Amino acid sequence: MRSLLAIADRLETVPQRMGKLGAWLILPLIGIIMFDVLTRKFQFIQQWIMTTPLYDFMSPTKLQEMEWHLHAALFLLALGYAYTVNAHVRVDLMREKMSDRSQAWVELLGICLLMIPYILVVMYYGWTFVHQAWESNESSDAMTGLSHRWVIKSFVLIGLGLALMAGISTLIRQVVYLFGPEELRPEVKMNMLTSAVAEHLPKIDDGDVDNDIAKLEGHYDDPEIVRGG
Repeated sequence: MRSLLAIADRLETVPQRMGKLGAWLILPLIGIIMFDVLTRKFQFIQQWIMTTPLYDFMSPTKLQEMEWHLHAALFLLALGYAYTVNAHVRVDLMREKMSDRSQAWVELLGICLLMIPYILVVMYYGWTFVHQAWESNESSDAMTGLSHRWVIKSFVLIGLGLALMAGISTLIRQVVYLFGPEELRPEVKMNMLTSAVAEHLPKIDDGDVDNDIAKLEGHYDDPEIVRGG
């Protein structure tokens, strides 16, 4: 069973590294959005670009489409990573009241019956989606848009593949937690439990909370704050 946990750790490493790498796409995305907004506000910049070879790479249509592409790539690369650290939004109306073991069963069944089948179906049809774009050398519908649309479409397969690895990694941990020896359970990383501390959130010590409360209580005696100054 301990060897299964080692396999889960290795599987989890790939989506986590790719997710952290993909997170850097936020920087060019922000830069392109800011540049696009500025050139629309100060049209003389856009008019100057139109008279230079830069227009082949920085037309308004290309900039907008690049924003969409970067946003899609960022989301898809982070999809699996976010699942490994339990950063996806959960609407736990019933699950949060269950025991840890019952929550593990819910996670296991959800992965087997919903997550993995859904990913496999989408990847099956997604391959055709990407292959057709490659064969036809699909480009933007806009005359001045981006070409090689198969590149961004391939991120559907990459992102779902990473999510699949994250799901299998989590599935292995649920199996070890539910069916493995009891002495091994403390070694199983169970981010999906309600009682677990999500890895993506900052760690807060009890002492820090007490200090913050003490600071707030001390401010009640500050006349400037009481008057709203």
